[in-house]
Amino acid sequence: MYKSGYSVLLMTIIISAAGLVLALNSLSISTQSAKNNIDITEFVQSKNKARSCTEIALQKIKSYRFYGGDETIPTQSCRIFTIKNESDGTIIHVKSGNFIMETKLKQINPKIIIDYQKQITEDVLDQNNPYLINPLALRLWLKADRAEYNDKQPVISISNSTDDIINFAQLENASELAPTLFTNVINNRPILRFDGINDFLTSTTSSIHTTEGLSIIVVGKSNSNNTNQTYIGKFNTTTNLKEWRLQNDEFNIVNDTVTLGDPNNNTTNFKIITAIWEPNSPQLSISLNNSATYTNTGTNIIAITQEPIIVGSFLQGSTGFLNGDIAELLVFNKKLTTDELNKVRAYMNTKYQIYP
Repeated sequence: MYKSGYSVLLMTIIISAAGLVLALNSLSISTQSAKNNIDITEFVQSKNKARSCTEIALQKIKSYRFYGGDETIPTQSCRIFTIKNESDGTIIHVKSGNFIMETKLKQINPKIIIDYQKQITEDVLDQNNPYLINPLALRLWLKADRAEYNDKQPVISISNSTDDIINFAQLENASELAPTLFTNVINNRPILRFDGINDFLTSTTSSIHTTEGLSIIVVGKSNSNNTNQTYIGKFNTTTNLKEWRLQNDEFNIVNDTVTLGDPNNNTTNFKIITAIWEPNSPQLSISLNNSATYTNTGTNIIAITQEPIIVGSFLQGSTGFLNGDIAELLVFNKKLTTDELNKVRAYMNTKYQIYP
């Protein structure tokens, strides 16, 4: 009797211990599963956002064939990178969170046929892409292929390609004062053409730069040999200490100017114009393509104010009009390093085939 009761008690303890072990194992598995579910959910959300972002890219590719991507889609919290046309199809790279999706299209017209979609790592992306070089410093990326208009139609407004909400429009919403879109102008890509008389675009108010420096890269050209044609600038009527502008023949910060020293600098060929300002010596530099750089030490610093940026003219569309074309225009709020600058130039030259 005693032994029998002891045996039952012992068995009960053993069973209880086994149950405790099973319960703890079950709790551990449940906790791990919950953790995995959280990770999987985040992964799926990023993947779904990337798919939605890819759908936007597909719609734009279908709507107008010169769409080149390179834009942030705020509503989807994602980035569409450059659309690459290859011999056997078209590649689209989209990033949402840490998830990067590659989509390959077999066909675009008459209907879109997808070859595959897969996750990739960031090293597959073009590391010369200006956005990847320094997304926080890239304040403005104005591109003609963002203009959703027909050939030879006025461009009343165009959106910025960076994360910043700095978009451009014709100040009076007047088509006769807006640049015109021309397709297939440079390496089968579009440009914005300014008439040199009264065309310009202006932005929402923004300082766009800091006292740490300024880097401007323009892919464009003037269509006449006249000097003082403005690609981009900012001016404050109260004091010119808030002024800066890049023209077809010089780069001006307040009252300091550096001029292109090449006597052939004002030719009507497309070129990559680079202008750099840094708040120490030498302060100003300007160059064409990958040629020699011209510098000027200067003494002035740009004031950080909220005047709008103007493209194609100066003084709020009253002087310095550009008689020429702009394919792309970038502004970084820092002095790019030599390596960063070379990457941006390489990216633009690959895209537009400007110099050998």
